[in-house]
Order: sequence, then C-alpha cells, then structure tokens
Amino acid sequence: MSRLIIRENALKILYIHLIREEKKIEEIVDDLEFVSTVGDFIEPLTIDDEMLAVIKRAALRKETYGLALNQFLNHWRFDRLGYMEQAILILACSELEIGLQDKAIIVNEAVRISKIYADDDSYRLINGVLDAL
Repeated sequence: MSRLIIRENALKILYIHLIREEKKIEEIVDDLEFVSTVGDFIEPLTIDDEMLAVIKRAALRKETYGLALNQFLNHWRFDRLGYMEQAILILACSELEIGLQDKAIIVNEAVRISKIYADDDSYRLINGVLDAL
C-alpha cells in the first residue's frame, strides 16, 4: 500500500477524532475495522504502526499544534478552520515532530491531500503555513 493512501487513511481517522472529540484513536480504528467487516459499504482504512503513532501523537498534542499554527495563520485562528484543514495541519505537525520523513515530502503530501479533501483554495493556506514552520 502506498504511503499516500496510508496518509489519507490516517487523515480520515484524525478527522473523525476531531469531529467526535470524546472518541479515542484506538476506538475509532476498532469501530472502522468492525464496520468494514460486517458490510461492504465502507472500505477498511489500513494504516501501519508508524502512521498509527503519528495519529496518536496528533490527537494528544492537537491543542499545542493549534497554538503553534496560530502564529502563521494571518488574520485567522486555528480553531476557526474547517475540521479537514485542521486534521491536515495537525497530521503534518505530528509527522514533522516525529521526523519520519523530510519536511518537503510531508508538506507536499499535505498539499496534495488538501486538494482532494479540503476546500478549493485550502491547499494554498496549508502550503504557506507548513512552509513557514
């Protein structure tokens, strides 16, 4: 499975976590695994151990990342962004902090994913903010 697909799956899990604040990452993964086995209406969201660690760190440190990102959001606040934009930025921050890949790769993948899942012009904001980190 490609790294991009694993990153997309991680983004989906983190997005669910942001929407349903009380849910732990492990519970979300278990729920998605269960749902994909009882019906064919949802594909299983496969992630590897590295990306699971990234998601857990992102969930744990989302407030810290939000405060840090506020410094680079001109005339905006992190908590005013859409959940998808928040999830993309938090996931990228976690990946950058853990350091599994080069910054250029992480930023490029975040921009690429934002073009698919976020609002039309969000990729520009995400690129600018992550480049400034």
